[in-house]
Order: sequence, then structure tokens, then C-alpha cells
Amino acid sequence: MIATFLACCVAAAASAPSGSEAYNFAVSLARQGPRPAGSVSERRAHQRVAARFRTVGLRVGYERFRVPDKGQSRNVIGIRDAPGDCLVIAMAHTDSVPPADGADDNASGVGTLVALARALATEPEPACDVWLVATGAEERPYTKTPDHLGASALVKRLRRTNRLKDVRLALSLDEVGRGSRFVLHSTAPTPRETVEQRILDAGNGRVRYARDPQGEGNSDHRELARAGAPAAKLGVPDDSCRHTACDTASRLQRGAFTRVLRIVWPLLRTWT
Repeated sequence: MIATFLACCVAAAASAPSGSEAYNFAVSLARQGPRPAGSVSERRAHQRVAARFRTVGLRVGYERFRVPDKGQSRNVIGIRDAPGDCLVIAMAHTDSVPPADGADDNASGVGTLVALARALATEPEPACDVWLVATGAEERPYTKTPDHLGASALVKRLRRTNRLKDVRLALSLDEVGRGSRFVLHSTAPTPRETVEQRILDAGNGRVRYARDPQGEGNSDHRELARAGAPAAKLGVPDDSCRHTACDTASRLQRGAFTRVLRIVWPLLRTWT
């Protein structure tokens, strides 16, 4: 009886995502410098994410697309299948705006995906299919395009594969590497009981809701919401170093990654 109990507890502990893994990956990514959309550095960052997804046992997919006048970018998708037809998406953009190293914006979100991948791969069976998407070309100040290109490419993939109707949640993790409290953004006038409110409840007082101005989001969730999917963004209240040279790895805080994972991981496992 005791041995069975201990084995159960060890397995449960092993499946929990690691805040240290998320933090370490984010720090390492930021220290490699800016990752502008369509660049070699963005591609290398995506290769690192894909390698981590494969190493832990997730199936990996790609969605490639052009960035006008800047080359090719892509989304890297870590896939965990489940018996049901529903789909939950967690996404984080990999690119940054030069001269920023893009530590909080958004190596923090990418590091969080990497930690979620390891836990997801060992999870006995999530309630829905889960896609972890490291998007490319999110930063419109750099791409000079009206849309977040990686998220737009993701919408095209969902439509092409007839999966858009299956999406139950598309959550953008954008600037989650600092502080102890987060803000949940979406285009909904007020939190929906089956979408935003569930995330707020999971935050246990650490997350507050803020509607996107004029119903227009400024992260990857915007394109998913426009396509009709339930979508939102989780991030820090504000960051004075956003898109500037002071967004460096030294500003990341290990505890922030632990806190965001405690919010997001149970949602990915149980969302239906």
C-alpha cells in the first residue's frame, strides 16, 4: 500500500512542468540576442524548440509562411493527441523587435511552452488534443503588416485541417517572465464563464481581466479570436522595456515561471 502510494506521488510530481526548465530555456534564448521575424536567429530559435518537443516525445509539425521583404518564418507545433475531437492551444511568439533580446517579450512564453511540453508528453491522457505552438513573425512593429503573421498561418492550418471548430481555447503566453501577477486580455466585453472566467479562477487571485481596446488584441490571440475561436492572452500588467534594448535575460524571474505554469498546466490537462 505504501509503495503504491509513493509510486503514485512520484509519478504525479514527475509530470508537473518545471519553472526552472522554463526559466533556464528563456534565459538561454534571450542571451542569443534579437530574433527578428524571418531571420536566421529566429529560425535557430525555432529549431531549438522543435528539438525539445521531439526529445520529450511530442509529435512536431510546421507551418511555413513568408514575411514580406524579410524572408521565411514558421510556426513550430508540438502535438499531443487525445481520443476526443476537442483542441486546446497554448502559443507563444518566438520573434523579437531589434534591438531587444526579447527576454520577457517573448522568450518567457517560449520557455513556458518548453516546460509544458515535457509534462504534456508524460501526461497519461489530456482531455483534449493539445497543440503547443511557437509562432513566428508576431511583432507587427517589425514586420509592418496589419496581422500577426504566425497566428494567421495557424488559423489557415486549422481551417485546412477542419480543426477550427474543435478549438476550445487558444491561449497566448506573451510576457510571463516577471512579477507575481498577470493580466488576462481578450476581445470579450466581460469574462465568459466557459473561457476567461475559468482562467481567472485558476489564477487564484493573481490574474485580473482587461478587455482588449476596441475589441482588438495585440498578440497572437487576436487572429484566433477574429476567426471565431475562444482566445485570450496571459501576460504581465506592463513592461517598460518592451521592444527596447533593456529587455534582457537578467530581468527574468524564476518565480514568475513557476506561477504561470501553476495556472496554465491544469487548464491544458483538463479543458474540455
